[in-house]
Amino acid sequence: MQPVRGMKDWSGDEAWKREYVLERIKDVFQSYGYEPLETPAVEYFETLAAKGGGGEEIKEEIYYFKDKADRELGLRFDLTVPTARFVASNPTMPKPYKRYAIGKVWRYDRPQAGRYREFTQADIDIFGSPSIWADLEILEIAITVMRKLGFPEFKIRVNNRKILEAMVLASGIPEDKVIDAFRAIDKLDKIGWDGITKELQAKGVPNYEKLVSIIRENNLEKIRGELEKFDVGRAGLEEIDGLMKLVREAGLEKWVELDLTLVRGLEYYTGNVFEIKAGGQWSCGGGGRYDKLVEIYGGRPTPAIGISFGVERVIQLMEDSGLFPENYKPTVMYIAPIQAEKEAWKIRQKLIEMGIACDIDLMERKLNKQFDYAKSKGYRWFLIIGKKDLEENKINLKDLETGEEWKIGLVNLEEIRQILENSR
Repeated sequence: MQPVRGMKDWSGDEAWKREYVLERIKDVFQSYGYEPLETPAVEYFETLAAKGGGGEEIKEEIYYFKDKADRELGLRFDLTVPTARFVASNPTMPKPYKRYAIGKVWRYDRPQAGRYREFTQADIDIFGSPSIWADLEILEIAITVMRKLGFPEFKIRVNNRKILEAMVLASGIPEDKVIDAFRAIDKLDKIGWDGITKELQAKGVPNYEKLVSIIRENNLEKIRGELEKFDVGRAGLEEIDGLMKLVREAGLEKWVELDLTLVRGLEYYTGNVFEIKAGGQWSCGGGGRYDKLVEIYGGRPTPAIGISFGVERVIQLMEDSGLFPENYKPTVMYIAPIQAEKEAWKIRQKLIEMGIACDIDLMERKLNKQFDYAKSKGYRWFLIIGKKDLEENKINLKDLETGEEWKIGLVNLEEIRQILENSR
């Protein structure tokens, strides 16, 4: 029996690495004053289809089904849609509403390296603030997360939806071909410029040569004059200039760069957009400003901005770069009772109350078998509690990594914690 295609069991070291990453991401989110939100995995199909005007076509991209009452439902494909629905349904919440959400989402993509059909996102969003300071906070949190996870080199690419629109207008591309043009350009990392050119030709996008040239040159100052001819261009320049000014003043420019090739869900975002790159062939996070989404779900006009980390991709990049420390798993002591089960259980409870995580034999194995088991689990500390030693009020602690041993008095269990702390 195997997991469903595109989905995966996470166990052992892989599971511990996930816990390590998620704990640190959550710590950062909470340190900036964000509160948790959990939403159902299942949403009404009409809720899922509303984002970006996906309509019936989105059925091919998500897990869609009907329940026993013939209601159209689907598994959530991100954590932002359920949150926007929640915000729309709770209009009296104090603003800004700053929430984080960490959970699994599902998309019916073709499984490939770094892409699963079931995966975990770690999301932060701010609802209610139109201020450029909210944009800066999102960037600062993303930078803090990446630094806390140990990434020595990474960039957050920044662009703006309004600037993209102005570039289209300046290139003479008709409105009905805008989405086709930018969906093609969004595939730059996958198919390269030659592939983009072929796709634009195949989709019948006219005048695309100038747009490709502008984006490929990636020089905002060179085209600033053309963009300023359009209202949307002036608005986009004001937004991106304001954000980059704050980035410099906050001392974050090392990690943030303007990139006109960045296109993220053009029909969804309304202002600045972001993408996190840390080596490898794909990004590990992205987001931006989406000031119209809450209204789609019947809510009041509510400006919003956020960013999401793809947890599996973050972990893969950390593994590729050797960023996991030796202590990514918690220290667990294994207790081996030898004809002293009752006493061993009492001692284990005392150690747990002291903050020392302990496993103990549940198979009534002989000592050599318990030793083999502890090594197979990667435990470093092996505590033998034997009947004969207890008669002398002693227990035996062994460091399986160095081979060093200690005899510990029962009246001085604190010595065990000191040994563990000194060995770190």
